[in-house]
Amino acid sequence: MTIDFHHHMLPPQLLDALGAHDIHTIGGEPIPPWKPEASLDIMDRSTIARAILSVPIPLHFLDPAAASILATEVNRYGEDCARRWPDRFGYFASLPLPTVDAAVAEAISALDEHGASGVAMLSNHAGLYQGDPLLDPLYEELDKRHAVAFVHPAVSTNGMYPTQPGDGSPVPGIQPSQLEFGFDSTRAVANLLLHQVDRRFPNIRFVFTHSATCVPSVLHKLLDRKPLVDAYTAYLRDHGTPPPARDVLEQLHTAEAGARQRIRWFYFDTALSTATPVLDALTSIVSTNHILLGTDFPFGQEIGLRYTIDGINTYPRFTADDRTRVLGTNARTLLGLRHE
Repeated sequence: MTIDFHHHMLPPQLLDALGAHDIHTIGGEPIPPWKPEASLDIMDRSTIARAILSVPIPLHFLDPAAASILATEVNRYGEDCARRWPDRFGYFASLPLPTVDAAVAEAISALDEHGASGVAMLSNHAGLYQGDPLLDPLYEELDKRHAVAFVHPAVSTNGMYPTQPGDGSPVPGIQPSQLEFGFDSTRAVANLLLHQVDRRFPNIRFVFTHSATCVPSVLHKLLDRKPLVDAYTAYLRDHGTPPPARDVLEQLHTAEAGARQRIRWFYFDTALSTATPVLDALTSIVSTNHILLGTDFPFGQEIGLRYTIDGINTYPRFTADDRTRVLGTNARTLLGLRHE
């Protein structure tokens, strides 16, 4: 069974609200038309058995009360898709962040009463990044439920809602989704590690997108520098000179090894990111047990979906068992679905 972990829905209630606020793009990309039947058609033609629907669009273009109402409406739409096509769809519940108490209430309701497969969040919500201690009440509830937390990239706009195609990109002509999405996801991963979320809430299964984007290239920097600085400062205080370079180097290598170990807690999907060098980098930081198929449909369109699946099927370092895990087994395990 092939399962698409990164597959979007665009409920009419959401599109109406966005249109009323003159918002027509996300990450510089036009918001495409969508209906469940379009997903079912491309799934049938691509032998995708099941897709987990999610909304990649921040809701803070509305005031907090209206955003909470819209989140609930969006989630009931996802629930209805899962009810109408129980063998084809699940859904990740949207949360009305950055309003944390409302997000907690919506997460509890969706997970406990409305059959959500997990929750969908963004790398940042109006400047509130994953890992921020303000999110601890939400993480506590997700941890209790061993919940899946699907984290979609966003752009960094200092809390302002990105209404224009170029918002969030400092370089004119480069769409935010081309580079800024990857940078922002990497910031979110770094902040989760910095605030020890993996150690304090180990039961949350965080899923990031696009084959980890920039994470492999900066993993050696995603380490806790405080012990290194404290050790250096203590030696300098006690001896009046810096510590021997070999001691500092050994401490640095130990810290880097710790970062490599901690990153294995995360899961990553492969949406639009299955070129051989990209998968080389991804498999250098996590095992194939933590890699999931994602297509980014309908934003990635059919060509993106086929590009993604073709890359998985032709990647020379994947064994047949690796492909089976990436295309479906890992998702079934995460979602608690029966293995077939």
